[in-house]
Amino acid sequence: MGSLGALLFLLGSLGALADVCEIPHVDSQLVERMGQHLLPWMNQISQEQLNPSIYVGLRLSSVQAGDMEAFYLHSLKLKYQQNILGCTSSDDCKTKPPMGQLALYMLALRANCEFARGHKGDRLVSQLKRFLEDEKKAIGHNHKDYPYVSYYQYGLSILALCVHQKRVHDSVVKKLLYAVEHDQHFYQGTLSVDTEAMAGLAFACLERSNLNPNLRNRITLAIRTAIGKILKTQTSEGHFGHVYSSPLALQFLMTSPMRDMELGTACLKAGAALLAILKDRGFQNVLMISTLLPVLNHKSYVDLISPDCQAPRAAPSSLLGTVVLEPAMEIPSQTQSSDVIRVTLKVPSVLPPYRHVIFVPAGSSLEDVLKKAQELWGFTYGTKATLSGPYLTSVMGKEAGEREFWQLLRAPDTRLLQGIAEYTPKDGETIELRLVSW
Repeated sequence: MGSLGALLFLLGSLGALADVCEIPHVDSQLVERMGQHLLPWMNQISQEQLNPSIYVGLRLSSVQAGDMEAFYLHSLKLKYQQNILGCTSSDDCKTKPPMGQLALYMLALRANCEFARGHKGDRLVSQLKRFLEDEKKAIGHNHKDYPYVSYYQYGLSILALCVHQKRVHDSVVKKLLYAVEHDQHFYQGTLSVDTEAMAGLAFACLERSNLNPNLRNRITLAIRTAIGKILKTQTSEGHFGHVYSSPLALQFLMTSPMRDMELGTACLKAGAALLAILKDRGFQNVLMISTLLPVLNHKSYVDLISPDCQAPRAAPSSLLGTVVLEPAMEIPSQTQSSDVIRVTLKVPSVLPPYRHVIFVPAGSSLEDVLKKAQELWGFTYGTKATLSGPYLTSVMGKEAGEREFWQLLRAPDTRLLQGIAEYTPKDGETIELRLVSW
């Protein structure tokens, strides 16, 4: 029996009667090991690298980074308040980030027990409300169209305003309710668990805060609907949708006061699956880690309604039950291996189709494969920096258009859940880059 199977057997023996969403206890050393991955990112203070999710994840977890937290929040404020909220015209705001990042920044403020107040706070709130109004218009009166950006950022923006006790108009909330009620979070026949979970977190906040009392009954029903749909996505391994969507799904499910045997069992199974990966050092993605850390501390973004403002954050060494991060010893990269592997790279979405065999050191990332193909075999590609790492935008001169993206697959037809900087091909694999629409 494998480690996951053994853990599930133990959970079945000890928690067979669980009827609320909880996960097993997590060893603090595992949490510390995962938190160590955030330290290099906290040392990145360039405008492009700053990530509010890191700060939120740390504040909702038992992991603390001491003075680095305060410095990181200061850097966030410089970026979002001075460079973004301080602009007076569209010409001054050319580097303004997406609304989803502004919403995350609002979560970071609440994680530090601050409300969006004053001139700059009011401007931030106004920007998010204006964004939601624009997205509402894009969806249309008959709900036949889609948001300009995404339903994920739509739900995130409602959540961010909610934890600051800022009410949005009922008509804005109704668009998100309709999307959950009418299965509009499905893409290519598959539920977007992240999008559904974010909508659920927004609804859970609205329900607790009672900011839209006329919609209370409909919000409660939508929460139950979202829970039911997410439970149906659980895989045999225990993940909701896939491993990268499970943390946000668990955050949402843990907000539910429902007492249901199926819910409790599903959460235990999902928690066991994540713990098995933790033991194997399987998490590298910074957004994944920052979303998972609150779950391991039995918290969610909804807890930012009333964050723990009494915790003595300035003196982390005096806290009991917390983990204080310190820089870890550098571990030699896997790419230093002397073994060489063979990876076939193919791109059928361009003319003429591209196909070539690339030889790289064992342990190389897919991004290393692309760089080697670019260096030796006439391959070209473009990326943009995102909070999840480099995002593929063009291949062989072909740009992804509106509602298109470059999908990463392992032949014959297995979608990769990791990005180009994270996925490590194995010897003999064929990797396909396919331009798809959504």
